[in-house]
Amino acid sequence: MFGSDPSDEPVSTWTDLARDQGMTDLARVTLIRELDDIVMDQSRLRRPGAPGTLDTAPLSGLARDFEELGDLPQALRAQRLYAALQETAWDRASAWRTLARLEREAGRLPQAVNSLTAVRDALATPGEDSLRHWHRVNLGRFIAEEHYRLTLALADAGCLDEARVLLTAADAVLGELSDNAAKGVRELAERAAARVGEAD
Repeated sequence: MFGSDPSDEPVSTWTDLARDQGMTDLARVTLIRELDDIVMDQSRLRRPGAPGTLDTAPLSGLARDFEELGDLPQALRAQRLYAALQETAWDRASAWRTLARLEREAGRLPQAVNSLTAVRDALATPGEDSLRHWHRVNLGRFIAEEHYRLTLALADAGCLDEARVLLTAADAVLGELSDNAAKGVRELAERAAARVGEAD
């Protein structure tokens, strides 16, 4: 049913199996080799039937696999390249938001601030209409949430000036959201505002 040649299987088949059996180092080394190969030769991402376009899904898959293995530095490598290769404003905003989350979780707060700036840039000057409904859907909510989570992380790290600036940007994003999209964010927004207020 699945064929008889193991080399026909995608790498993720074997790395998932290795991870499930507790062989995380083996899975990690294999995934690093896969990412290195893509970094060195991005033509591997070209679609066979349309060589002018890229299939960047392997990079987001690698980022997820590394995150599941607890290897945030490699997850960041994969996600950073993934974000840089996105062509639509929607995909750029989504990819940079994910990169900001990973950077925050890795403790790289200044880099996360820069990634959220790239998200807001995509929202402000999309260049096409893929983001015309961002403020009504989950993407808008996720972007606002990440702004407030990073504000809290900055305040907890004692970076109060940066936290205040980001809180202002977060409130501006929240102000753009529809009532439905904003509903799940308001409690987090209040917590971030209170935390920055306490620090003052």
